[in-house]
Amino acid sequence: MSDRIRLADLKEVLDLLYERLGEFQKALVIRDSDSAKFELKQRIKREILPDIRRYEQEYWQIYSSDAIVISEEEATTQLVQVKQAVEAIECISHSEYPPQLLSLLQDIQAKLNDLDKSASAKLKVALPLIPMIASYELEMDTQGIMYKTWKAIERLVRR
Repeated sequence: MSDRIRLADLKEVLDLLYERLGEFQKALVIRDSDSAKFELKQRIKREILPDIRRYEQEYWQIYSSDAIVISEEEATTQLVQVKQAVEAIECISHSEYPPQLLSLLQDIQAKLNDLDKSASAKLKVALPLIPMIASYELEMDTQGIMYKTWKAIERLVRR
């Protein structure tokens, strides 16, 4: 079974479990009897929550290994929309917004001004020590190195 199909199945199962959990929680509010409430709490604790945890764990294990790929065109389009939204908000009077929002807008604007830098640049190497049993993984942040190298190459080409 492919990972995408399994993810869809797990999402469906989790939706059903969350729906069931919601029904039990509603019943907890409606019930007057302390013994009935205790019984519902125990059923939630013993029947629903362990299943939810188990399926969520499997879901996130598969989901994290299934890379999300966004095309360069789509990323550029989304960044343009974000930039337009930030500029539109900045045009409105700042007295209407809390100070936290203004600082977030400034952070977003600073990130948008650095569009020539990549969003994430990491080199990840896995060396198999014992095949199929153990491997050594090394992850290195290369954004700074690659950015400086690219700028140096740009200067050489422009000359």
